[in-house]
Amino acid sequence: MMRNIWIFAAVLLTAPLANAQRDEGRHTHDGFFLRLQLGGGYNHADAVSADLKLKGGAAGFNAEIGGALTRNFILYGKLWGAAAPGPDIEAGEGLIRGDDDVSLNFSAIGLGASYYIMPSNFYVSGALSFTQLSISVDGERVGETDPGGGLHLGLGKEWWVSDNWGLGLGAEVMFGRIRSDDSNDDWNIANVLVVFSATYN
Repeated sequence: MMRNIWIFAAVLLTAPLANAQRDEGRHTHDGFFLRLQLGGGYNHADAVSADLKLKGGAAGFNAEIGGALTRNFILYGKLWGAAAPGPDIEAGEGLIRGDDDVSLNFSAIGLGASYYIMPSNFYVSGALSFTQLSISVDGERVGETDPGGGLHLGLGKEWWVSDNWGLGLGAEVMFGRIRSDDSNDDWNIANVLVVFSATYN
């Protein structure tokens, strides 16, 4: 009888430990990190030495891949792009409505960090990047700038849909300055996106 009591007690004590081990990586931000985002917003490019602006509604994509240094604090590499089809062109006092065959494109590659505020699963993020502006016509790139510097700031909220996947909504702004050996090619650029996100962590 005593032996059966000890067996029963051992089972009761080890069950919580087993559950804790099974749930250790559940709904936590640690280990490998992948965030994918799609959304829409606005592109704006302003030539520094000329009275010229290009602007228009944009669609964008963002991919961040990295890992957690500590729980909830993540470092990642960033691949980002946004395209505005048919941008308006403002030159002096004149405004030319965009042609749908023309696209104003921003692209960036960089490094960033993100921090999750738990248990709300709200995050803030920031990244520094090399950024480039280009123009394409009928899908073919016809002009591009030298790479410049970019700053990305983001925030969002995600909801767990499995042990490691979260879906959410967020927003990101990007500011960039693109310099060139030819000062006539210097640009200030800006983008804002509202995004849907899918994150594995």
